[in-house]
Amino acid sequence: MDAMAEYLIKIEDFPKLLKALLKEKKVDKIIGAETKVDKKSGQEDRFTVSPKVYEKPEDISGFPLTNLIAYGYARTDSAAKYLHKSLEGAMKEKVGLIARPCDTRGIIELVKIKQVNLDNLFIIAFEDRGMVINVSREMKKYKDIDTTKVIKEKIGDKGLILKFNDGKTKELDLEIAENCSRCTRKVPVVADLGISDIGIPIDSEEIILKVYSDKGSELVEKSKITTKILPADLKEIHTKKAKEIKEHALAKRAKDLEEWDKLSQKEKLAKFQACTACGICIRGCPVCYCVDCILMKKKKEKNIDSNTYQLTRIAHVADRCVECGNCDNNCPQHLPLSLYFQSLNETFKKKFKYTSGENVDDIPFRSGKAIKQMELGRT
Repeated sequence: MDAMAEYLIKIEDFPKLLKALLKEKKVDKIIGAETKVDKKSGQEDRFTVSPKVYEKPEDISGFPLTNLIAYGYARTDSAAKYLHKSLEGAMKEKVGLIARPCDTRGIIELVKIKQVNLDNLFIIAFEDRGMVINVSREMKKYKDIDTTKVIKEKIGDKGLILKFNDGKTKELDLEIAENCSRCTRKVPVVADLGISDIGIPIDSEEIILKVYSDKGSELVEKSKITTKILPADLKEIHTKKAKEIKEHALAKRAKDLEEWDKLSQKEKLAKFQACTACGICIRGCPVCYCVDCILMKKKKEKNIDSNTYQLTRIAHVADRCVECGNCDNNCPQHLPLSLYFQSLNETFKKKFKYTSGENVDDIPFRSGKAIKQMELGRT
């Protein structure tokens, strides 16, 4: 997406944009975020972020922005999934949401199958490296770190960087999820505003704000936040770093998929033997939209084996997969789901010239209209 304008804003001013969305009645609700708080001790777990719906400006006192950029939503939650399942796809009300690039692709696919009303959305989307998963659990390995003193986070070139309340920083060997490391689509496909910390040092109190639509421009003005035009030198750093991140992802994707493609079909199927058909991949998939899942029904009836379960699911959503990695990130058996879907997407791109999650007007190659066009092309 091409930005209409690019600014620097204070991170602490981000909630003002959300408040303005509700105050100016641009939306009825916002899918925001909150960190986990232990009910007994009252202690915050800043590494675990969950969706939270805001309905009034006074509901918003702050926002865990750097947390959400670095960690994403915990477990199977995602902005696209939550929008579809919990807010009925914005079919009857206007909804604002903070989305990752893969969320915006998921929204495009849901719009195609009339599960989401794009006209009722105001999207603030990240441009990012990816996210580090299961950080709350992983932090238990670092006995020397007092997590209560962490005040900010950012994903750097070598892993997760934490900033503490004394101003010091520490880089950990916690890298982005495997799926994210192979993702080459790091920018949103649809958005009104964009947020990015790429090229911004962790010591900075600012973040990049990009304006993508007239609605976005109007909101920035109405919010009365202080904006500074993105300096040319910082823009160059941001652009160069974003390009570097994409090139690294392209190289890793090519290497990993080449190794995957060398496996025989029998070897690939063998990797799915550990599947227990628990259904977590279905719960996490943003483009699974069936009200009653036949796979879960068969599982409950003990009428399906693990191979049939996985192959049926893959066949069901393969050409809609937007490579969010939610199935892979949450699989308790660590099945290579991301590799399987990314490999299929590369095949679809080459054979059918089709890439999911790019444009609402793109016709899925398995649709009746696409099949009819292909048949006409053969006559």
